[in-house]
Amino acid sequence: MQIKNPKFEISAVSPNQYPKSNLPEIVLVGKSNVGKSSFINTMINRKALARTSSEPR
Repeated sequence: MQIKNPKFEISAVSPNQYPKSNLPEIVLVGKSNVGKSSFINTMINRKALARTSSEPR
């Protein structure tokens, strides 16, 4: 898969807010501070599309 133009769409909290698209979706699941955001940023070759923090919330 080649990601060409990644962008943040929405932070949805209910199903009626989910983006309507037929594109493939990827889900990342894990506890806080395991590197999910860092993984996203590495995969799309950007430094800050997904926000990272040095301390857990």
